[in-house]
Amino acid sequence: MKKKTIRNIEEVSNEYYIEFMKGAKLMHQLCIDFTKQKLNKNNLNTVIECESHCDRIKEEYIEILFKSKRALPFLVEDRYKIITYVDQVLGRIEYFSRFLKIYPFNLDKDYIKQFKELSDIILTIIEELVKTLHLIENNFDEAFKKTYTIQTQRRDARKIRFSLLENIYKNSDANKLFLTSELVNNLYHIAGFIEDIADYLRGLIIKYPSR
Repeated sequence: MKKKTIRNIEEVSNEYYIEFMKGAKLMHQLCIDFTKQKLNKNNLNTVIECESHCDRIKEEYIEILFKSKRALPFLVEDRYKIITYVDQVLGRIEYFSRFLKIYPFNLDKDYIKQFKELSDIILTIIEELVKTLHLIENNFDEAFKKTYTIQTQRRDARKIRFSLLENIYKNSDANKLFLTSELVNNLYHIAGFIEDIADYLRGLIIKYPSR
């Protein structure tokens, strides 16, 4: 029987982040298509598939992590928390994609500009998270700065969210009001959870000696 090849943890984590970004960028593009009334909802399945693929990569990562015990500059438990927290971001991306797939309306023209702005900033925050995850391996100072960049960007996303909701709440159609506000909130919550991860990473940097 052929022996299973065990990859190194860096290779697996890089594959995970590549797939993660693939899903995030596709979600963003589909949001833009949605604002232009050009969304092919079948393409949302690809975002959902990215989440499933990342689950399999995550399982391999965790297996390697606990077998090799290689976790520097962190403890094994810290690396486990990092990968599981990031995986929850993908879970939120999948949830948003599933919700968008069943959303029964076109986006009102009054919401388009700000929905696009929110979509753009969510992608930027995800990109900053991945940069931070790479930096934290060998440059604590730069990673620390990035966590505050994420915090600032999340605040910008929150402003857009509430401005958009204020507009949505003027809608006289109760179903459209409720479902559109849910759509916006589901998109925004991705940013909120990423800020929580940034806070956790900042705590790790403070916890360990500077690199």
